Amino acid sequence: MNTKTERDEDIAKVKALGHMGECDIFMREEGGGNVFRIWDTLFLFEIPQYGGQPRFQDAYGTDEAEKLVDCVHSWT
Repeated sequence: MNTKTERDEDIAKVKALGHMGECDIFMREEGGGNVFRIWDTLFLFEIPQYGGQPRFQDAYGTDEAEKLVDCVHSWT
């Protein structure tokens, strides 16, 4: 179940990324999200269930961290 605290923690992780930073968010048995920051762009990859290669999902501006996290939290 998605909790506000968990969402807030994920947003804080994403916002704390510096250039060339990376973090995983909302990791579950079903997979989760992997975020890379390059300059002012956040690249979101889905980590599939049971492992495998991450799949590119979308790119966001650094001011769209909440939108990115909401996307990942909607996957379950």
